[in-house]
Amino acid sequence: MKLFYLFATLWMVFCVADAAFAGTNTPRHYSVAKQKAHYHTVSKRRSSSAALPYASVSAPGIYGVSQLSSTLNYIVNSSRVNADVAVYVKSMKYGDTLYTRGINQPMVPASTLKIFTAEAALLYLGPNYRFSTQLLTDAKTVKNGVLEGNLYIVLNGDPSLTYDDLDDLFQTLQAEQIRGVAGNVYIDNTAYDQSFYGPGWVRRDKDYCYGAPISASIINQNCLTFRSVASKMTGRRTLSLPKRRYTFAVGSVVTDVPDYNRTLIKGLLSRLAISVYGTVTFGPAPAHLSIIGTHSSKPLSQLVTDMLKKSNNVIAGAIFKKIGQLYSRQPGSWTNGSTAVSQILAKRAGVNVSGMRILDGSGLSPNNLTTSAQMMQVLDFAFHNATTSYDFITALPIAGVDGTLKRRMANLIRKVRAKTGTFPLNGVASLAGYTVSADKEPLAFVIMINGRGGLGWRYRGLEDKVVTALTKYRR
Repeated sequence: MKLFYLFATLWMVFCVADAAFAGTNTPRHYSVAKQKAHYHTVSKRRSSSAALPYASVSAPGIYGVSQLSSTLNYIVNSSRVNADVAVYVKSMKYGDTLYTRGINQPMVPASTLKIFTAEAALLYLGPNYRFSTQLLTDAKTVKNGVLEGNLYIVLNGDPSLTYDDLDDLFQTLQAEQIRGVAGNVYIDNTAYDQSFYGPGWVRRDKDYCYGAPISASIINQNCLTFRSVASKMTGRRTLSLPKRRYTFAVGSVVTDVPDYNRTLIKGLLSRLAISVYGTVTFGPAPAHLSIIGTHSSKPLSQLVTDMLKKSNNVIAGAIFKKIGQLYSRQPGSWTNGSTAVSQILAKRAGVNVSGMRILDGSGLSPNNLTTSAQMMQVLDFAFHNATTSYDFITALPIAGVDGTLKRRMANLIRKVRAKTGTFPLNGVASLAGYTVSADKEPLAFVIMINGRGGLGWRYRGLEDKVVTALTKYRR
């Protein structure tokens, strides 16, 4: 019964949820009886074409494991890519392995590493976990509108925190009729360490917002942008600042996080006409302070969705360090994040982490290493684990619909949910997730390619052909 529940859940994820994405009027719920009938009445069709060594991607069907293997071998070998190629395909319904190639070879996963971060976070933190940003004080009284003590803003690594959120939080001072702070304003950024860039991140990535620094203070994703609008007077393009948003420069990534924090908080207090008679500085908040206000992020399940759909490195890095912080009870760091994610996946998901190298949670480091076998273990567990399966599967990009697969595999629209990964300049491409066979059998797949730079287009085509073949497979 538990196994059937999991199949029913996947059917809902792949069919019902996709209908909602497409904006159709398809009912959101199917009867259990109809689902059960579907999975137990799929015919075991065979064809004389099964005797062929392989079937082309355009063939109407691929029959049996033997022909599937021959077809996938032909696709990989005929692609003529000078690269290491690993492919792993496994049935999520029957549990049998349908195809393997180089699955134990350590390879650079690029952004598919976020699959590990997502599942470890859902397991350890839980889908309802929320990051908290707090405004605290050690003052006992407010005299003539002045807070008789110090003010503390405690930043906890919320990757979704915006300037507007901070503005709303500081407005609680006005709600309490506070117009001044007699002491200092302390910025507490001690939740994470001061190593803002992941191990092995290359210099060019740090210049772009996808490689923004990961600290306890992440405001507007530590990336500062403007909107471009047309001037009514001249018709020329001009730059317009978003309302209530503090910025440093046009389209720039924050490079000096402490200075950014200090200047931003000073400007915010000034805008709200709140005087500070001490200084705005940095320091940890002591215990037993009074709470003035709290801002909570959206649930982790939604953050994971944003992370996987958009391949957001900042969210991945923040979650990675948060897991490390809470697991080790030390400030979150790349080192304890790596240890925590590995141990969580090993102990709770049964993943063989031998030789695995998870350095940053996002996959941005070219020094990350994993095997297709390890990636498949995570996908297999995530699919069958009732506490995380729905949040994990629905967070993956959908072919032809959204995320990094929105403009990809249009021939397989809504049939694939998978995480992409690429280092075009390094010749790395990967794709891992789920699809359904021609008989609606749920399949998990991992494709990892490590080769030469400049061939990303060819590697992507190879991945698409492999997945297309899986959708034509019949037992």
